Amino acid sequence: MKKVDIAGLKIDSTGKAEFLTALEKRLAAGKKTWIITPYSEFLLHALKDPRLMQVLNRADFAVPDGISLFVAKKYLEIPLPTKNYWLKIFRAVWQLARALAAAVFYPSWIKSALPEKIPGSDLVWDLAGMARANNWSVFLLGGFGNTPRLAAEALLAKFPNLKIAGASSLNPHDPELGKLIASARPNLLLVAYGPIKQELWIAANLPKLPSKLFIGLGGTFDYLAKKRVNPPGFLRSMGLEWLFRLLTQPWRIRRIYRATFGLCVALLRYKVFSTYGLRPNAAVVVLNEQNQIMVCRRNPKDFRIDLSGAERSNEHNDYWQFPQGGIDPHEELLEAAKRELWEETGITEVEHLHTSAHTHTYRWNNAGRHFWPNRRFAYSGQKQRIVYLRFTGREDGIKFPNHEELMEHAWIKAASLLGRLTDERQTIGKIVLEDLKEMREKGIITDDKNAINDKNKGSPQQADEVLPQETSVISEQSSEVLNLY
Repeated sequence: MKKVDIAGLKIDSTGKAEFLTALEKRLAAGKKTWIITPYSEFLLHALKDPRLMQVLNRADFAVPDGISLFVAKKYLEIPLPTKNYWLKIFRAVWQLARALAAAVFYPSWIKSALPEKIPGSDLVWDLAGMARANNWSVFLLGGFGNTPRLAAEALLAKFPNLKIAGASSLNPHDPELGKLIASARPNLLLVAYGPIKQELWIAANLPKLPSKLFIGLGGTFDYLAKKRVNPPGFLRSMGLEWLFRLLTQPWRIRRIYRATFGLCVALLRYKVFSTYGLRPNAAVVVLNEQNQIMVCRRNPKDFRIDLSGAERSNEHNDYWQFPQGGIDPHEELLEAAKRELWEETGITEVEHLHTSAHTHTYRWNNAGRHFWPNRRFAYSGQKQRIVYLRFTGREDGIKFPNHEELMEHAWIKAASLLGRLTDERQTIGKIVLEDLKEMREKGIITDDKNAINDKNKGSPQQADEVLPQETSVISEQSSEVLNLY
């Protein structure tokens, strides 16, 4: 099925009938399948954290559950050709107001963004009917107290022959949970740990559980158990479920505010900055006489632009990267690399070893960038060229100016590189390792154990021990992101 991109989130552009047909065929073939039902909170959290966006985009199906996705798609499709920075922002605000108004006064235009809205609270009945027709078993996991049991009874009331493999409200961190599901061996696992948490739990546990279908259903169990009232049909068709929930559950006002106003702000920023091109950038990989690689710790106070998870302040204090900086107009790459290295580390004594044939391109977290601080950085990301330099000076010649973004350095063995670089620098780290391998093959650098630079003897800055290589399996990524929500 065709997928469309909504601010980076991949959504299936399909009607419910087509989706259910494709789903049933996939399950009949025995393929493990993960379904997500994104709405405003999904998109907001994914825009704030690109690592979460990557996890969600691994789902096999992503069906739109909220009108916010329709509004977002139509809004982002409106051209924004203005070149002036502040006028661009003004026009983007005006376009956003028009798109929001159209959701009420011109719904046919908004609904043309995608074939159909497929709410999880409706989809659960289709899945239960499919399970009964195919003699598949269902396990309801999550909710509080007796909620999953009451939800299971509601499904049984409509589908008397439905096989319920189990119903449990066990905590997602309970060590007995995996054993419980493994022994029940359900075909369909319906999870209700709340938005984002349930998706991250599924992403981390899907490979090791026996079920064939996994889906997060948020508060759907509460509706099935009649602990909450589902919004009336006419409000749901108008995309005003949030208003009904605000009136019936006023304690959710902060969450609703973030999912509406917060998403509008994120989409506005995303749209404005995404219209700009990539900033030419030079990344500098410095090798000492022992072919150890210089990595630098970033100043925690200097996260203005390109930290993807700018709100994850716990990462600010241990953020390691290569020296890098923009290439000025009419400036040669090598000249820019040496200038940036001097400005950020005080290093001047270097020899050029190699210029990579590879280019590293990445987008900044544009949805999280504030307009005023970034007025001088009107780009959407960076296009990096990588320059390799040999450090020929003394350790005491390395000095970090207080006003710059880097504050200290370490010499790292190649085997330790990915273990030290922060997550967002892993891609360029892998490029560097490939380049180093090629440079050894061509004899540009050698691993001569006797190559010792006497000038560096006795330096207080010693190379650290070999760190374990970092892996990038989805379970580890998901468990790390899970702790943030």
